[in-house]
Amino acid sequence: MRSIVPYDTGSWMITDPDTLLPASILSVDATPALRRAFTELELDGGDDVNTFDALSRAAQPVASLSQTTDGNLVASRRYREVHRRFGLGDELRAVARSSNATWGMGCVNRADDVPDFSAEEVRFVTAIAKHLGVGLRKALARRQADPDPLRAPGVLVLDEHMNIEASTGQAQRWLNTLQPTLGGGLPTPIETVALQAQINAARESTQRPARLRLQVPGGWLLVHADALKATGAAPLRVAVVLEPAGRAELMPLLLALHGLTERERYITELLVEGLGTDEIATRLCISRHTLRDYVKTIFGKVGVCSRPELTAALAQQPLAA
Repeated sequence: MRSIVPYDTGSWMITDPDTLLPASILSVDATPALRRAFTELELDGGDDVNTFDALSRAAQPVASLSQTTDGNLVASRRYREVHRRFGLGDELRAVARSSNATWGMGCVNRADDVPDFSAEEVRFVTAIAKHLGVGLRKALARRQADPDPLRAPGVLVLDEHMNIEASTGQAQRWLNTLQPTLGGGLPTPIETVALQAQINAARESTQRPARLRLQVPGGWLLVHADALKATGAAPLRVAVVLEPAGRAELMPLLLALHGLTERERYITELLVEGLGTDEIATRLCISRHTLRDYVKTIFGKVGVCSRPELTAALAQQPLAA
């Protein structure tokens, strides 16, 4: 996209559709300090324009800061607190949606001495955003090859600066799995979840849970965090748990990845649970013929031909716990 819509710095993220926290991130000419500043402000949930939360619910999945503010960039808190500090001007944000879920996000910026993003450039990114959403969803739905051996949960304790203060051996093994893909230092997804836990503790809020599901070799990893209660004025520490995503955590995600509607997801869960055709039809108050049509559509979306294949396709996705 950069060759058609030039920008100076930016980040592209694969997200957990439930929390919109980044499971993977690709930074383009962005310093760690810039990424951290953007992340902290976004997770803080303060009032601003073009937040990813807002874009994920909006009819228009792409917006530039200059268009939203009618050229008055200073009206944006993000511009005042981050852009000015790093010499940035206009910003273009996009969310990649498919099947009523957000699978990826992008935020790109131009330097403050470069012209703003044009309406034509915004229209171009809007035109490709849906295709990005479908592509990400289908790519994430592909079954992992060469599954890893059984893994146990691991725990990290981070200090207020996101440095590892203590860890279990299993947590180090999870980190070793993540580092080759995500680069040196604390992996961005783990840091982001920990930052969200810090913010939730400070605000005494759980509006955005500090958790995400992360695709790793062999399946899916669940990362969740919470602030540790301390006495007195001790610095706030965060405990991060890394564990294989279980069926309850993973099933809604897998059904969304295959593009199933809400009704199709419910029927799929009943099929996987082993309920008979007559029982499912009665529970849904539909005919067996209508149910067969639903099942045929579900099989087509998941890429299977029978109920055993459907159960196996969904059961083989998570890491064994």
